[in-house]
Amino acid sequence: MNQPYDHPDMPKQWMEGMVPTMNDKGYMFEVLDHIAEEFIEYSGSSGKPALEVGCAYGIATIAALKNGAEITACDMEQRHLDVLRERAPASLRDKLTTRVGKLPDIDLPENTFGSLLCSRVLHFLYGRDVDQSVANMFRWLQPGGRLFLVADTPYGIWRNFIPIFEERVANGERWPGEMEKPVRYLPFEGRNEDGGPPVMNLLCPDQLIRTAEEAGFMVERAEFIDRPDFRPPGRMDGRENCGLVAVKPV
Repeated sequence: MNQPYDHPDMPKQWMEGMVPTMNDKGYMFEVLDHIAEEFIEYSGSSGKPALEVGCAYGIATIAALKNGAEITACDMEQRHLDVLRERAPASLRDKLTTRVGKLPDIDLPENTFGSLLCSRVLHFLYGRDVDQSVANMFRWLQPGGRLFLVADTPYGIWRNFIPIFEERVANGERWPGEMEKPVRYLPFEGRNEDGGPPVMNLLCPDQLIRTAEEAGFMVERAEFIDRPDFRPPGRMDGRENCGLVAVKPV
């Protein structure tokens, strides 16, 4: 289901497979992980409205559309949504709704969606906003609705933060992955110390489980995600991302 992304309004890639966002907040990966693939498969076959939060240019949204989903795509950047709508097959655009907004503040209808994907977004939020965002996702999903989450861990491109993260875990801190000016921890030479997002909150499966369960979800599984498509110095040991699949009880 993966597809190359090229559009005149999209920034040029400087690392293969990573499409920069227009607001300097991160990247959309051209390779879909297995959690996103599960969302695409489920959303296309469930017969219930789907939701992607933080969709960027919509690689997962468009794949879900092509698989039969009726989907709402949300992003904080209208320009991303404009690219998404233009790239969506014309015959399927009536099944696509776009909404501008960002977590945790976006207002969406309760008990509406049968599935929800939030991929590589939560790690841009402070811990309190992660909790609020997942609580909101619980409200937006129908009973029986399925939640699919993916987030960054310290074990990929943020590896220089590992000693701090693991020390905080040992000390029992609730959000051991919170870091300000995160670009300082990237293993790239010549990086712009003033660029990138102002904060990152690196996560692991345990934090995803805790947040989902506190929101009311039944967690089916949470795991590290191996990203062999992350080229050096991005890939480390198979724990580059983490993911969760959970269900809102009926």
